Amino acid sequence: MHPWPELHPELLAPVPEREELRQVVREVLAKHADHEQVRAAADSAAGYSEDLWRLLNVELEISRLAVAENLGGNGFGLQELFVVIEECGAGLLPEPVLSSAALGCQALAAADDPASITDLLTPALSGELVVTVATGADPLTAAQDPDGRWRVSGGRARVLHGAAAGLVVVDAVTPQGAVLFAVAATDVAVRPRTTVDLTRRQADLSFDAAPARLLVGVPRAAAVIDRLDLIGRAALAAEHTGIVGELLDRTCEYVTQRDQFGRAVGSFQAIKHRLADVLVDRERARSASRYAAAVLDGEPDTAALPVAVAAAACADAAMRTAHEAVQLHGGIGFTWEHRAHYYVRRVLGDEGLFGASREHRARIAELVEV
Repeated sequence: MHPWPELHPELLAPVPEREELRQVVREVLAKHADHEQVRAAADSAAGYSEDLWRLLNVELEISRLAVAENLGGNGFGLQELFVVIEECGAGLLPEPVLSSAALGCQALAAADDPASITDLLTPALSGELVVTVATGADPLTAAQDPDGRWRVSGGRARVLHGAAAGLVVVDAVTPQGAVLFAVAATDVAVRPRTTVDLTRRQADLSFDAAPARLLVGVPRAAAVIDRLDLIGRAALAAEHTGIVGELLDRTCEYVTQRDQFGRAVGSFQAIKHRLADVLVDRERARSASRYAAAVLDGEPDTAALPVAVAAAACADAAMRTAHEAVQLHGGIGFTWEHRAHYYVRRVLGDEGLFGASREHRARIAELVEV
C-alpha cells in the first residue's frame, strides 16, 4: 500500500505572502487578460500572447519561482507556483504556464548535471525559451552515433504547446534503459492538431533520428519522470480549482442581476441549491489541490495518493461547475461568444489531454489496494 502523508494541518493555513502573490497575479491578469484579450491571444499565430508571457516572466518571474536558487531560480516551492497556476486557470490563459513554467523548467532543473545545460536552463527560466514535456506511453527509441551523440526516433501525440515550444523534453528507451532527453524543436516534425479547446493548443511530434541531449540517465530517469507526472497532475488540479472559483463568482454575480418574474434569478431556491453545490465543489477542490501541493513540497515520496485525489476531485468539480455556469447563464451561456462556453471547452479538452476523473479514481484504488 502507498504510504500515507503525515503533514501538520498548519501547512494548509493561509500564508500572507502567498495571498499577496495571488493578488498581484490577479491585478496583472485583470489588466492584460480579460476575455477579449484571451480570445485574441488564442486566435493569434503563436496561440498565446507573447507580450503577456514576457510580462509574466519579467515582472513575476513565474518560471523561476519553484527552481532552486543555485540553479538561477527564486528558491520557492510548488505551493507558490501553484498559486500562479490557479489564477491562470481562473483567467483561462492560453500562455504556456503549465507546460513551460511548471513542467518544462522542472524537467531541466532535474538534470543530472544542470551546469552542463545552462544554455537551455537560463533562457527557459527567463521565459525566452518555451519548453514542453512529452513523456508518455508511446515508445521512443534512442541510439548513439559513432561519435557518441544521441539521436531519438519515434512519435508523440497530443503534446501541449508542441508547435510553440522551442525545446521538447522526452523519455526514450536506450539499450541501458529509459532516460530523459532534450530535443530542439527545429529537429522535430510538428503537426498541429484541431482540438475542442482553442485556448490550449496541441500538436503531434515526430522524431526521425533527431539530435538529443541527455538530461537524466538511467539511474534517476524513472523517478524524475514519475515526479514530472505528479507535478503535471497537481498543477492541472490547481488550474481546475481556479476555474471553479472564477465560475462560481461570475455565476453568482449574474444571477443576482438577472431578473425573472420580477425577482432576481438568484433568489429562487432551486438556483441557490445548485450554487451551494458548486460552493462545496470549490472548497473540496481547494482543499485537495493545495494539500497535494504541500505534500509535493514537504513529503514528495508520499505524494502519489494526494495528487491522485486532487486530480479526481478537481476534474469533477471543474466539469460540474462549467456545465452549471452554462445552464445558469441561460440562453447566452450556450453561445460561442460567452466566456462560460470557453471554460466548458477547456475542461473537456483537459480530459482528453490529461485523463478523465475515472482514470484518477482508478489510480486511487490501485494505490490503496482496493
